[in-house]
Order: sequence, then C-alpha cells, then structure tokens
Amino acid sequence: MRSSPKITITCDCGEQRKLDYGESYTCACGKSWSTKQVPAADYEAIKQLDRRYRRMGWIAFGAFGLICVAVGLTRPISLLFLIPAGMMTWFTLFRPMVRRRHWRAIQALTRRWTLRAE
Repeated sequence: MRSSPKITITCDCGEQRKLDYGESYTCACGKSWSTKQVPAADYEAIKQLDRRYRRMGWIAFGAFGLICVAVGLTRPISLLFLIPAGMMTWFTLFRPMVRRRHWRAIQALTRRWTLRAE
C-alpha cells in the first residue's frame, strides 16, 4: 500500500524537503518547520482525493484489460490495433486531463496553507 501524500516544505534559504504529516524538520540554516500546522481536516481531504485518484486509475486499467481480453478471445488480430490505440489515447488525451483535474483539486485544498518557521 502506498504511503500518505508528502507535504513539501520550502525554507526561506531555498532548500526543499518532503515530509509526512505531523513530522518536523530543522533546515541547515537553523529554521525549524512542522507540518502539524496543516489542518488535519484538510490533510484528510487530500488523502481521500489521492486514494480516489489512484482507485480510478486502477479501475480504468482493469476496464481496458477486460476489453482486451474480450477482443482477444473473439478477434485476436484486432489486438494489434486496439492495444496501441488504447494506450496512445490514454497517454495523450485522458491521462493529462485527469492529472490536471487532480492537481487543481489538490491546489484548491492547499491554497490556504502558509506554514511558518518555528
């Protein structure tokens, strides 16, 4: 199972670090950062959104697999066209669209966060 989404902390000196929720970090410049400043409800909403995003990817992959099996059992030669066309459609059309929607939803939830050094 995949771990929870990481929270990216960018220090004023420019150093970035990805932390788990509730984790603290002291930068090389001496500033301390804590992800406990992030509201628990917001982080839980992001975890749910991330789970749904991944679940929908597996469902789409499973559906495409079932279609390939059905076509392979009835007309195996058609798989020479179906698999490349399906993958090209997924990677050039649907995947970028799904990723943009996911990224915008995450940004809408994290826009209010302003973590301060402790």
